[in-house]
Amino acid sequence: MAATLSQPAPGRLRVQRGDEVREFDLGELVLSPRLGRLSRQLRLPDGGQLEIADSPLLDAWLPAPSRVEAIADWLERRRSMMLGAAAVLVAGVVGFFQVGLPWMANQLAPVIPPAMERSISRQALALLDNTHLRPSQLPAARRDELRTKFHALARGLPRADGLRLDFRDAPSLGPNAFALPDGQVVMTDQLVSLVLDDDELMAVLAHEAGHHEHRHGMRRGLESSAAVVVIGFLFGDLSGTGSLSVSIPTLLINSGFSRRHEREADEFAFALLPRHGISPEAFARVMARLSGDEGHSPAGPIGYLSTHPPSDERIEAARRAAEKE
Repeated sequence: MAATLSQPAPGRLRVQRGDEVREFDLGELVLSPRLGRLSRQLRLPDGGQLEIADSPLLDAWLPAPSRVEAIADWLERRRSMMLGAAAVLVAGVVGFFQVGLPWMANQLAPVIPPAMERSISRQALALLDNTHLRPSQLPAARRDELRTKFHALARGLPRADGLRLDFRDAPSLGPNAFALPDGQVVMTDQLVSLVLDDDELMAVLAHEAGHHEHRHGMRRGLESSAAVVVIGFLFGDLSGTGSLSVSIPTLLINSGFSRRHEREADEFAFALLPRHGISPEAFARVMARLSGDEGHSPAGPIGYLSTHPPSDERIEAARRAAEKE
């Protein structure tokens, strides 16, 4: 049944429903906070409750019990404030992913125990060995020759003691090389067959050494894990796999982290190679050969989703570094 509210005297509220009339002290009543244009609830001291259409009179009779609630209501009623708050939120989220999260991962990665790095690396390599990799078919003498050159290239680096080179045959992966978190670098037989000279192989290995020196393996793991958690909070899905609203932003962010790491490793290689008499041009040559089309990689959305920067961009950066020698 509908009821009528009125104020018979200051500090009093009258509720009339049909022939029934009741009066209450305002201090006995509790009015729910305003939420958009939704109806509000007025709780009576006897446990009863009235649902009331929002009205300016309610605020005059029953002012907000706290300053915070009053400020929140004031903000909600102003579109410019809402738009400003949304802009600040977006800027904060972008700033966190662009600056805060990489900074946190960079601070945490050096304190990860070496035993954990070794454990993660063993598990990752075991998985690859069971799915994509096979024992190397390169002659032992050739493998030893490349290991000797790689150790000479890495000598003097802060984390050189952890670096070691292994080989695998990988028909399904093709020419490739990757560094595990503990410093183990794996190079495929197909990459050794692709290059024209050992300078090109050393250019690739200098890049992988850069990954190790910058602790990219652990940093990317930390960044990826944190990205899943933060995006889950933002979209209300902490599983990280429950919806596209989480999986797509996570993919985009992790791709961005990976491209950043690749650029750092490239710059490391461009600085290291000349110290050993190798021009960064060797990196440009091998990248052009790896891209298969002289450096033109996919543009648009496909290029953006790539975990590596566009090949032509990396080739150009290598050639600029070679010109500075």
